[in-house]
Amino acid sequence: MNIENKKLIIISSPSGAGKTTLCKLLIKKMKNLTLSISYTSRNKKLNEIDGKDYFFVSKKKFQTLKKNNFFIETANNFNNFYGSPFTYINSNKKNHILFDIDWKGARKIRRQYKKENIIDFFILPPSKTELKRRLIKRGRDNKKEIDLRLSYALDEMRHYNEYKYVLINDNVKNTVNLIIKIIQFNEFITLNNKELKIKLKNIVNLK
Repeated sequence: MNIENKKLIIISSPSGAGKTTLCKLLIKKMKNLTLSISYTSRNKKLNEIDGKDYFFVSKKKFQTLKKNNFFIETANNFNNFYGSPFTYINSNKKNHILFDIDWKGARKIRRQYKKENIIDFFILPPSKTELKRRLIKRGRDNKKEIDLRLSYALDEMRHYNEYKYVLINDNVKNTVNLIIKIIQFNEFITLNNKELKIKLKNIVNLK
């Protein structure tokens, strides 16, 4: 599928490593970046806004959308469905698309698009102890749920080597700035290769 000069930017991490915070800051700092808002069948939390944090739908509605090829990728986490719609790629002509998804979703996107169109990051916490502290600090889950999320997070972290860039998020500001620099570097490489191809065509009759 041709997406021209747009990049699909993937941010993945275990729960508590900070990917959602990083994505929100990236959207604020980068004007040429659009967040792909996921659909989910889970219940909306008190501080969440439908259409901003997620699109909240019933499990039945989600399954109908999935059957109609509405999603690029879907996942089932903690007995809730999540999916990234094609909408943002199909309707956005210029901006890069930012995906806040897990390693399973990232795999599915890689199967559909060329690797030169993808910039993928895996975010790690500074330590397992810090990860557990962050999960507790969020105050969203009871002890049993925290232990389950921690176990799931440790399994997720084993997939870090599937990503081009692996960053340890020990300082949110520094991590965001590093992600921006990497995206800008990739933009430069893409532009340079495009200009080089044009020049080579004139020099050596490259087709």
